[in-house]
Amino acid sequence: MKALLCEGWNGYQGLVFGETPAPILPSGCVRIAVAYATVGFGQLLVVAGKYQRKPPLPFVPGTEVAGVILEVASDVTGFKPGDRVAASLDWGGYGEQAIATAETVWHVPDGVELRDAAIIPTTYGTAYAALHWRGHLRPGQTLLILGAAGGVGLPAVELGKLAGARVLAVGSSPERLALARARGADEVLLHTEPELGQRVKALTDGRGVDLVFDPVGGDLFTETLRCTATMGRILIIGFASGTIPQIPANILLVKNIDVIGFNFGTYLGWSPVDERKLHAAGLRTMMQTLFEHVLNGEIKPTSSDCYALPDFLSAFEAVKSRRSFGRVLIEVNGG
Repeated sequence: MKALLCEGWNGYQGLVFGETPAPILPSGCVRIAVAYATVGFGQLLVVAGKYQRKPPLPFVPGTEVAGVILEVASDVTGFKPGDRVAASLDWGGYGEQAIATAETVWHVPDGVELRDAAIIPTTYGTAYAALHWRGHLRPGQTLLILGAAGGVGLPAVELGKLAGARVLAVGSSPERLALARARGADEVLLHTEPELGQRVKALTDGRGVDLVFDPVGGDLFTETLRCTATMGRILIIGFASGTIPQIPANILLVKNIDVIGFNFGTYLGWSPVDERKLHAAGLRTMMQTLFEHVLNGEIKPTSSDCYALPDFLSAFEAVKSRRSFGRVLIEVNGG
């Protein structure tokens, strides 16, 4: 099959496009003809060997796909060849065929395009699980979202608004902020504004925000400490800025703030202890909810950039430069 192959920890520039044997189908798994796969900041880290888990070399990267089932292992029920599905993978998404465990594969309803479905499992899954399972977002609360037009930031805007929160969106350009506002943000702010934390406090009558969704890290995290309300929470989603912030514990103590780490991979079996079976039912319910939101027009999976598999360098550059809106896609077999 045609695929991208990571043969060493040389970053995305070192990936090789070519032919490689199709993967073997183990028990408990399905084989998917990949239509679309997503590219996010996490994949930049994976292929550079900087992610918290390293697949065995050589491997085909890519962890979020949509496509059509080609084959089902004999011990798998609930799926059959021809089913349209979305899936979270351990790796393998940037190839014409990919293997996924049955616990992390979900049916795509009629009426949802595969291009849109590819963005649901990990991208919207991250935003939903972070806000609801770890952040305990409640109606009427104020939610601050950093990177609000990015891959997981934009879904967080939509899902936060659906949850009944007042949404404050922080982004890097007026164009990105306009998109966040169009998706439901109540207030928008450029991340370069001086005294950003004070601006946020002014928008909340000095109280601060109840919950922060932070996939950026760096100096922006420090600003969120200044504008998080007493007994508020900060969700650490990632470090797209490239800088992991140091957390001053005295501020957490004085303001009664919770800083909450969130790793969606825990639910997908990507942790040292594979717990995907434990979380399978919860994930299935969440995915059903997300697809219902798509069908109802309440969320709109967004990809401003879609590239053919051989043009993978452009896809990764779009992510690295942060010029894309929503999630970047790679078209593998087409939809």
